[in-house]
Amino acid sequence: MVIAGLVAISLSSGMVLPVADRPPRFSIEQACRHAGEPVTGVGRPNQACRDDESKAAVDLQQQWAKYPPVQRATCVEGAGLGGPPSYVQVLTCLEMAAHK
Repeated sequence: MVIAGLVAISLSSGMVLPVADRPPRFSIEQACRHAGEPVTGVGRPNQACRDDESKAAVDLQQQWAKYPPVQRATCVEGAGLGGPPSYVQVLTCLEMAAHK
């Protein structure tokens, strides 16, 4: 009986997504450390990156609850792929998902 219960729990646990009740906390310094470097091809000044990240962090704080929990989890997880996570990436992902 115990084994059946453990199997049921292990099978169902794959369906549970961790959902953040609040916006993530990222390092703006890490997100913008390569801004302005020729490697990025963007040529954006570091300060512009920091300003964008700060504004996106504030916007996420204000708008977080309006987005579905599954979408929040998906966007936060995706923000860290390929480099340091970014508030701008999370906000953009959430806004794009809302317009589908």
